[in-house]
Amino acid sequence: MEWFSPCDAARRIGSLISISATEALVNLTKAGAGQQKWLLGNRVAAGEVNEFIFIDNGQDSILGRIVKVYLEGGERLSVEGLDDLVPENNPIGVVQLLVSVDSVTGKSYGGIKQYPKLGSQVYSAHSHLVTILIEGKSENCKGQLNLPIAELPNDPNVTVHVTPEQLFARHCAILGSTGGGKSYTVSKLIEEVARHGGKAILIDATGEYSKIPGTTYYVGDNPLAVDQQKVTYPHWLFTESDIRSLLRPSAQSQAPKLDAAVQSLKVANWCVNQPNHNLSITHTGNIVKAGKFKQPFEYAVTSLSQFEATAYWHFHALADQVNHECVWPNGGTGANPNHEIWGNKSEADVGHCLNLISRIKAMSANTNLKWMIDADARLQTIPNIIEQFCLHAKSGIIRLDLSAVPFEANAREILVNAIGRKLLACARNGQISHKSPLIVFIDESHQFLNKKVGDESARYELDAFGNIAKEGRKYGLNVAIATQRPRDIPEDVLSQIGTLIVHRLTNPMDQELVKKAVGSIDSKSASFLPILGQGEALILGIDFPFPMTLKIKLPTFPPDSRSATFSAVWKGLGS
Repeated sequence: MEWFSPCDAARRIGSLISISATEALVNLTKAGAGQQKWLLGNRVAAGEVNEFIFIDNGQDSILGRIVKVYLEGGERLSVEGLDDLVPENNPIGVVQLLVSVDSVTGKSYGGIKQYPKLGSQVYSAHSHLVTILIEGKSENCKGQLNLPIAELPNDPNVTVHVTPEQLFARHCAILGSTGGGKSYTVSKLIEEVARHGGKAILIDATGEYSKIPGTTYYVGDNPLAVDQQKVTYPHWLFTESDIRSLLRPSAQSQAPKLDAAVQSLKVANWCVNQPNHNLSITHTGNIVKAGKFKQPFEYAVTSLSQFEATAYWHFHALADQVNHECVWPNGGTGANPNHEIWGNKSEADVGHCLNLISRIKAMSANTNLKWMIDADARLQTIPNIIEQFCLHAKSGIIRLDLSAVPFEANAREILVNAIGRKLLACARNGQISHKSPLIVFIDESHQFLNKKVGDESARYELDAFGNIAKEGRKYGLNVAIATQRPRDIPEDVLSQIGTLIVHRLTNPMDQELVKKAVGSIDSKSASFLPILGQGEALILGIDFPFPMTLKIKLPTFPPDSRSATFSAVWKGLGS
């Protein structure tokens, strides 16, 4: 079926009696009769809230949505009759004006091209025509895929298709309170990506997407993982800012010592296989600097420079190395300094670094962080997996299960931020491109985004995915974030989102944030957010002509996000 005239006399429901810039009042001729209206075996809503209507405007028609129906005070008792008489009244419908449409071709104009005159006829919109406008079929380029992700809430037989470009080209956000269907939507979108040969990485915070088809890797001590599925993001592949975020040194005295200690440990490990390095290295792998010549160390640093970013170093030796870094910058006396050697140990510097040293030792002994601190070198690393996936895979889904990663020491946030930074580095290096685009799904994204580590004197922002939102699109790197707390997503990230799929939201702060993020939503569209049913969502964005309430189709592989069955459990315990 293709476009046909939206002004069918059999679907007429009333006339226009008032018009303003954003809404209209319609005299709904038969809406107050209390009787159902049928046409060719299909029910015509004929004056119901959330019904789509067309206002005849000559060559053009205006698509609108009924948001309120009421009776004037003098007629309100006409619906109280309990006999078989048809009530006589004149209901009035408040219509939200959405978009102008060419009545002949179905082309939409993205606004109100020309306002109608009073007395213009109003028709109930056929669901097929509404679907065409939602999908933008008259505007889509030939060859684009159409993903069957949803259906009309009042007509499950009508499937709504959207293109991948509409969903992901300008990033996507799936928002909604617990139980609204957010996780099912994520599963459905990933299934469609996989079914059509797309490439995506899913950061699964809770492990509920274990049924998703694709390759799964487990971070941390997860009992579900077999050896080839266990992965690590080892500490030696963290950047300087990651290590600072993890250990939170003070900016003035501790941070320089920490950076110097990490560099020294890299040099010490590298020099193990280098003859005649002339460095004083202890059996624990530490470099002694007090009273030693600088030149051998500086030569080793120069030789290591091209490998330094990924050079291995021992975390368990870090605390002692910080202690070894606490020396005077030069040897000799104050009047006769010797710039060729380091001075003796500075007890003042050691005192300033004592709490940092204690923090490093506590972290080294923390068994919950063994997945990244001095991790098993035989395990696959996440950076290598990402790089190989970006370079060689033409399609497929990778799921990174973080359910076993602890919440302590900001480990989860630092890990996800490091993953985001690696992805952006791959994009900037050309390993991700428009010819091989990649979508990154982040579930429970409020756990990872908009995070700051440290105190006011030394605060580190974990902003990798904020940078991806701002510049990833030009490289073919797009994100789809899912969260039940939109207010915890950075405004600069949310403002870059082109498509929102918003399930039920009851918190007024969350609703306001959604309204600010996308200008096309107004108070009338937002009024549906707290009353959406399970699986229903308001879809809106730059590539959609108007906000639309749809019901997302159930995925083939649903997430494991069920609530506890208290009655069954308690009855079982009671028996």
